[in-house]
Amino acid sequence: MDPSFLLAFPLLLALSTLCSACNCKIQHPQTYYCTSDVVILADILGPANNTRTKRGFRVNVIKMLKAPQGTPRIHEIYSPISWTDCGYRVRNSHQSLLLIAGYLRRGTLRFTRCHLVYFWYRLTRQQKLGFEVAYRTGCKCEIQPCLICWRDCPQPDLRECVWKQRDCGYKIWEGNHSLYSMCVPSTGGYCEWTPVQNYQYQTPNPSASLFTPTKVTY
Repeated sequence: MDPSFLLAFPLLLALSTLCSACNCKIQHPQTYYCTSDVVILADILGPANNTRTKRGFRVNVIKMLKAPQGTPRIHEIYSPISWTDCGYRVRNSHQSLLLIAGYLRRGTLRFTRCHLVYFWYRLTRQQKLGFEVAYRTGCKCEIQPCLICWRDCPQPDLRECVWKQRDCGYKIWEGNHSLYSMCVPSTGGYCEWTPVQNYQYQTPNPSASLFTPTKVTY
């Protein structure tokens, strides 16, 4: 995948943890899904009312991919106003088919540049399938990036999969694990990598159908 695809716009992939001066690195797409309260596919329609510290965006939610039961319909989302607080900004007034992951605070969806904000059409078919139905089956597993490139990666625990990218580079998604695979429990009682399209998915949970289903182009 062309690295420019992943760095274009202000779309940044990053760890969903607290960031220092907004210095963020990517996580595996399954980790974004599992560690986020809400994952939506939406159009950003334009600005909404700001709060003292948050910038508001009006959105049209096309599909709710993850949300707790009872989550109200989302019309606005919020990100920090300050750029140093990892606030998200748009360069044009309208952005279509964005995959947005974030957290709930008092019933509203909030996100930063350290969460996932990404164009849907730039995902692989397997990543799209993962966000729609597959990744949720692996949320009992944990994906650990390998940060020691000069020797073998540490052996994973039973509930872990080791994620290694070439030269320990974690600025873009590349390679089989990132683009085509997910980490799921095996019949042997440990977590392992498996191709997304080969896994037998569980019945989607009700939160995936909170809104009227909409066909999304692959």
